[in-house]
Amino acid sequence: MLRKIHRFWEEERNLLVLLIILIVHMFIIIPFGQEVLITRIIAALFYCFILLAAWKYLNENTRWGKVLIIATIGIILLLAIGTFRKEEWVVVLSNFSIILYCVVLAWIVLLKTFSEGPITIYRIEGSIVVYLLFGLIFANAYELVFHFYPAISFKGISTGDIKEFQYFSFVSLTTVGYGDITPSFPLSRSLANLESLLGQLYPAILIARLVSMEISERK
Repeated sequence: MLRKIHRFWEEERNLLVLLIILIVHMFIIIPFGQEVLITRIIAALFYCFILLAAWKYLNENTRWGKVLIIATIGIILLLAIGTFRKEEWVVVLSNFSIILYCVVLAWIVLLKTFSEGPITIYRIEGSIVVYLLFGLIFANAYELVFHFYPAISFKGISTGDIKEFQYFSFVSLTTVGYGDITPSFPLSRSLANLESLLGQLYPAILIARLVSMEISERK
């Protein structure tokens, strides 16, 4: 069973699987089913599986493998606690754990994307996974800012739920700027500016480069 889990990162086509499940989680489960316990459990189990699958890959491809494995265990424990408990300190730690999880997962996907071998369509899909993870990282960062400064951090927030911050995060990442939710605190404004820069530079530099390399490899 453990060997099958490790094989997840050995096949590039699994980056497409990761992209599909990430899209379902971010744009269906979070907006419509985040409050249902069973959906939170399924999501937590899935993301734990992804990190467990990365253990062997991290050991073989980075000097920080053991450090990341220890961090992975901590993240899994925090995700499990955040799934069943809603105390204030648990919510804060849960947000931090999700941010750390997304950072670690983005690092692993980028390692896979830029590993030796030809550039394929699956690696381009891996770069899109990282782009989506940027949105999730900033969504949880905004929720943390709102948690500490609820009255002054944002205008237009009605419930303070993660789905609102994810909506604002992708509005900022894509620089759409509808204006229904606006940052009104220096920290939230700085995060929004940083996300907008990433949202412009990352696709223009990295994804576009990968697409051109994949076309060249195909020729």
